Amino acid sequence: MSHQARLPEARRLDSHPGGLRGALAWLVALILLLAGSGAAWGQSCAPRVDSVSALRTAAGIQSPAALPETGWEPVSLPHHWEREWPEFEGTVWYRIDWTRTCAEDSDNASGAAPLAVALDYINMAGAVFANQTLLWRDPSLVEPLSRGWNTPRLLVLPDAALRPGRNALFIQVVGASRYDSGLGNTLVADIDTATTHQQRQNFFFRTLSIVNLVISATLGVFFLAVWLVRRKDAAYGWYALTSATWVLFFSNTVVTTPWPFGTTEGWSRFVTVAMTLFCSALYMFLWSFGGQRFPRLARVLWAGCGLVALLFLLMPRGWYSTATMAVFIGYVLLFISACLQFIVRAVFRTRETEHLLLAVCLVGFLIAAIHDTLGLLGLASNTSVLTPVTAPLITIGMALILASRFARSVQQAESFNAVLEGQIRIARDDLARTLTREHRLELDNVRLSERLQLAHDLHDGLGSSLVRSIALVEQSGSAIGSRQYLSMFKSLRDDLRQVIDTSSSASATVADTPLLWLAPIRYRFGQLFDELEIENEWRIPPAWASPPSTKQLLGLTRILEEALTNVIKHSRATRLRVSLSTQAGGETRLSVEDNGLGFDAAMVSESMLGIGLRSMQARASRIGGELRISSSREGSCIEARIGGGSAAPAV
Repeated sequence: MSHQARLPEARRLDSHPGGLRGALAWLVALILLLAGSGAAWGQSCAPRVDSVSALRTAAGIQSPAALPETGWEPVSLPHHWEREWPEFEGTVWYRIDWTRTCAEDSDNASGAAPLAVALDYINMAGAVFANQTLLWRDPSLVEPLSRGWNTPRLLVLPDAALRPGRNALFIQVVGASRYDSGLGNTLVADIDTATTHQQRQNFFFRTLSIVNLVISATLGVFFLAVWLVRRKDAAYGWYALTSATWVLFFSNTVVTTPWPFGTTEGWSRFVTVAMTLFCSALYMFLWSFGGQRFPRLARVLWAGCGLVALLFLLMPRGWYSTATMAVFIGYVLLFISACLQFIVRAVFRTRETEHLLLAVCLVGFLIAAIHDTLGLLGLASNTSVLTPVTAPLITIGMALILASRFARSVQQAESFNAVLEGQIRIARDDLARTLTREHRLELDNVRLSERLQLAHDLHDGLGSSLVRSIALVEQSGSAIGSRQYLSMFKSLRDDLRQVIDTSSSASATVADTPLLWLAPIRYRFGQLFDELEIENEWRIPPAWASPPSTKQLLGLTRILEEALTNVIKHSRATRLRVSLSTQAGGETRLSVEDNGLGFDAAMVSESMLGIGLRSMQARASRIGGELRISSSREGSCIEARIGGGSAAPAV
């Protein structure tokens, strides 16, 4: 309805002048007039597209002025070369005749509202003219072509380029049918309408695609890091590879040049190979996430990718369209089979929560893929695509499922660590108790050893002195003077002090010479042997070839005292020889030989009577030496040997 049609209605309201009713009538009439005027303007000034036609031309024509008047074919938008002109490659000029209806009656268009044209896409490269005026041109209209198919454009139509009434919009497109070249929907409208349309298209075709790429790349890097930490769970690694290949494949929706490839076909071949890698990686991810392993099928998958890559690297140009379509359909079917296999298994077999959630994501992915594939193949009339809208949501959903799985794994690991720490604490407490018990046993053993050593020292030292004193009293035959008793008591005191010093002191020094070391013993036993009429001979070197340690000397002292005491107590010997030898190699030998009755050394050692012999053997062992005992009817010999690689004790 034009604004003129609103006037009678306003006049009817104006037929009752005066009062409030009259004022309201005028206000309503004014609103109706304004509304009618706006609607009428919008309808009358909206550009009207009269016809759309296309002309295939030589590549040299760069201006609408050079176009012929004949040969134009009527077409409808969006227009796809692959469907209309298979095998065509070159340049197509589109002519859109449109009328600016509100300026039909004017002499010029200066009084009309500014207009703009919104192009959904130009596949691949092109230029736009308003009548004969160039509005915009792609950077490259020759190979490598600019890739404008993924970029909606908004171009303002300058008043100077427009004519009153009928105008023409010329759009040059350079491409090939094998790239599905053509022209998308084109809108000629006022600037606000065209801007709204372009922004909407730009949001769906570019913003969502860029967001999807950023999300996929970020999550891919994140789960790659997770996989590097947890190599055992291969699902994270396959998801990272799936994201990487998806980024390579989906980057086709945002790049505007075929760089780094020199031709459009080179980039297209690369994208096709990336698609095969993505489908194979997705299959591997789904198998790994579902806990399945198919080594032979996996090898077949990657071998197929290798063959496709080799084919697209070496195949001639004439094979491109057929090979691309075959690979595209084949891997779309592979993608669908991967999704269906996981969905069916999750619903009917595993029924795990994570599997069911991922199956829901795959259902959305599957619906969008089938919808877009049917539209791309021309099997459905839909002109919109769903993948740019659904892909970010589904990618985030899959990432959340993987993150939940990772968090659960970490929680299980923490629980395991807590249990492990508890077991370690228990084992450490048990070990501490064991060590404490072992320490207590070791202390008891040390005390027992000290007591045993003290007993041996008392037996070999003080016991020898007692035996010697008793023998001296028995052999005296008459009353012993107080001086002799005092001498014996002092000797016993000295022996007792020596036992105490030996047990508690580590500061004793080695005598300078063997004579000084053996002088006290030789003196004490020499008197007794003389009184017992035992001929004694002492063979002592004047100096040490290699002095033994203090501990070894004390041990040899006890061994010698015990051996001499045994001679007095049991041997009935008339001759005795004490020999000491030292060698530069560190060996020291001390022997006591007599011509007594002898004894059965083995029997004495095993019986309770052999305490002295076992004491000597134990003492020789403690000082790192050995004790050799030989006895017969002609006499006995006890030899202690230390240093110089002593052999095992012999009896």
